[in-house]
Amino acid sequence: MKKILLTGSALALLLAASSCSKDTLDETPRSILVPGFLGTPEGIQAGLAGVYSGLRNATADQGGSIFISQGTDEFMRGFAATEGFEDYNAGQLNGTNGNIANTWSSYYRSINTANGVIQYASQAQGVSPAVVAQAEAEAKVLRAWYYFRLVRSFGDVPLTLSFVDQPTKDYTRAPIADVYSAIVADLNDALTKIANTAAQPGRVTRATALHMLAQVHLTRATSTAKQADDYAKAAQFAEELIRDAATKYGKGLEADPADVFREGNENGREILLNVQFNSDPTFTGISDNGAGGAGQNQTNYLFRGRYDLLPNVERSIIYGRPFGRLTSTPYLLESYILPSETTPRQWRTTDTRYSKWFTTLWLVNNTTFINGGRNFNPNRVVGDTAAWYAGRELTAAERARIAARPNGPYVVGTPSTYTTNFSPYINKFDDATRPATNTSSDRPLILMRLSETYLIAAEANMYLGDLTKARDFINVVRRRAAAPGRAAQMEITASQLNIDFILDERSRELAGEQLRWYDLVRTGKLVERVKKYVPALINSKPSPSPG
Repeated sequence: MKKILLTGSALALLLAASSCSKDTLDETPRSILVPGFLGTPEGIQAGLAGVYSGLRNATADQGGSIFISQGTDEFMRGFAATEGFEDYNAGQLNGTNGNIANTWSSYYRSINTANGVIQYASQAQGVSPAVVAQAEAEAKVLRAWYYFRLVRSFGDVPLTLSFVDQPTKDYTRAPIADVYSAIVADLNDALTKIANTAAQPGRVTRATALHMLAQVHLTRATSTAKQADDYAKAAQFAEELIRDAATKYGKGLEADPADVFREGNENGREILLNVQFNSDPTFTGISDNGAGGAGQNQTNYLFRGRYDLLPNVERSIIYGRPFGRLTSTPYLLESYILPSETTPRQWRTTDTRYSKWFTTLWLVNNTTFINGGRNFNPNRVVGDTAAWYAGRELTAAERARIAARPNGPYVVGTPSTYTTNFSPYINKFDDATRPATNTSSDRPLILMRLSETYLIAAEANMYLGDLTKARDFINVVRRRAAAPGRAAQMEITASQLNIDFILDERSRELAGEQLRWYDLVRTGKLVERVKKYVPALINSKPSPSPG
């Protein structure tokens, strides 16, 4: 088997040297993790906090997020290319790629810390068995989360289930089947010990473990490690969580999709796992220019287009930093159009997720000469419309009415003029309370939510042949997204179900939530759908913005 070198930094371990001479000071290290410290009451909690902290590096900064979001049918290359993920550049996708190397290292740092908590927590004196069991269970859920990402990203990977406190290079890749077995064992063990509700926001619970077990079995079912009962287990765990969501775990779907990602509601009833951030830069790596240490939450501007090139619109805290790493594909934008919406003016009026989760309107916030604004609209007024991306082609009469407005015209973007600079973009991660335009976000980042549990239950039951049950689970999610009075139009029939429809529905519901690449790989649809739905990069085309 191929040898793998895990360095000291990859394992997040530096051995502290302390003197035993009575003439010198004996030091007990607290800023690093060693067996003696992990076996203390404070060491258990410090180690567990370290495992949680690793989630920030794994998911929220540019590297962690783009690693999973680019190169799918949902997003294409933005105006700023990154690391070769968006076009599968073979010259960049290797071990020297910074994002890949950092992802690998950060995952194994957190895994080793979890190993330490699991291995030494029971040795702590004065800690109740219940506290030890809870800490071990949380660490196992998190260790499973890291390994689940690793095995889906890299295939065979080193499997370390004990704490490593000496630098070593004696590692080999374990078969995918062994990694999945370890993940399932960790999650099943956690189910018997972990609390139903979180002691603090951001901590994993039994509901998190159930959702992950459903995810893992659904994914393993199409891998080389598949087991005969994977689809049945995926359905079993997803349905158990759905059945007991409210009564046992205090969970449930939000009534309005807009509330799922409403700022301040990141710990809401629909959320099963998120990554915690706050405004303390030492805690979350926040920097004034959004380019500080790894682990900061950069998701609020990764999807952003160049709104700051529109007439009379300047960069603002509300509109965010235009970072341009990810641009919505035409497929994603068009996926919210129902077959029953037969005229362009009807498009996206039934499924409200598009209007609530995508930004299509910008207001005048600068009346000076910015971006040719004075020439474009001499009558501009702060707060009036500056640009609108219509999502359809406008008629000549509609354009004439806009041009003749008393407050002057505004920019109209249509699909034929959308570019990597100018197109609708996801606003799920917007942060309007940041102190400065370029500052990274302090919002908790949502990673798992109950609506996906319904979609997992639907997919698993479809494969099991129960199309009626699968249809019912999907319709719960679709009815929630309906415009008032249009729930019936959102419902589907069992005959409409196939894997492509489910992938479309997962995209409509979960776009941008770091799931798509994994979804396309596990279903064998990656190459097919990327070729079908991602247009070739066009560096020059008509733009909606003058000049």
